[in-house]
Amino acid sequence: MIMIFIVLIISIAVVVISYFFFNYKKNESLNKEKITLIQGKEKENEEIKKVVIPLELQAYERLTLFLDRMNPNNLVLRCYEPNMDTKLLKDVMIKNIRDEFDYNISQQIYVSSQLWAMITSAKEEMINTINIVYNNKGESITPTGFAGALFEHFAGKNNPLEMALEVLKQESKKRFLQ
Repeated sequence: MIMIFIVLIISIAVVVISYFFFNYKKNESLNKEKITLIQGKEKENEEIKKVVIPLELQAYERLTLFLDRMNPNNLVLRCYEPNMDTKLLKDVMIKNIRDEFDYNISQQIYVSSQLWAMITSAKEEMINTINIVYNNKGESITPTGFAGALFEHFAGKNNPLEMALEVLKQESKKRFLQ
């Protein structure tokens, strides 16, 4: 009877030890799989960063260029051609701003919503200002006078282009120079 009891205890012990041993091996295997998966995700994240960070930086560069190209000094120089009348200059300037904006619209996914709203607002304000200055001066103003009135309008004011550019610079420094 004691022998049966001892064999029974040994059998139970073998079963319990086997159970824990196989569960330990199973958990060890699962842990190795988790570690491999985590390492794979980290490597994947690094690969994504290698692609995304240059795109983000390029977005900030392109939006900086867009704001600079909308600046009245640069806009007039780029759009004016000899023998162009004032209405045509106004229309070409507005078309140029809209085309540039459309070209850069996809960059909004790389910048903050606040910055994108400022850029959009600056674009709209620039178009509105061009129209207001043109309407206030009338069709009789020369293209040179029109350009001068635009420059004068932004002289000494909080230029929305400059404010958007400043936020863009701050955001890009914060993003890339952490």
